[in-house]
Amino acid sequence: MAGVRPLPPQNRHPSDYRDDAEHAQIALILSELPPKHPARVAYSSGSWEGANTLSLIRFLVTRMDMVDRLLAVYSAHAANAAFRPAPQL
Repeated sequence: MAGVRPLPPQNRHPSDYRDDAEHAQIALILSELPPKHPARVAYSSGSWEGANTLSLIRFLVTRMDMVDRLLAVYSAHAANAAFRPAPQL
């Protein structure tokens, strides 16, 4: 199964607040899912649904192990969010 690549900045949704390090961690976690899984599709498409880590969790309600890992990534990077530019809506 091919891994998910972190989205380059030019392919990210305007409201995507994550930095490159957080994108790399999210992509690694989502790589464990089947290629057509809704969470992978949402993230890889650069859509609004994949533009924040908490939105991705709704696609993973049956995979609490992944939810826990995504929440850990979100929490680890949340302190940096105060220094990020405001999302464009």
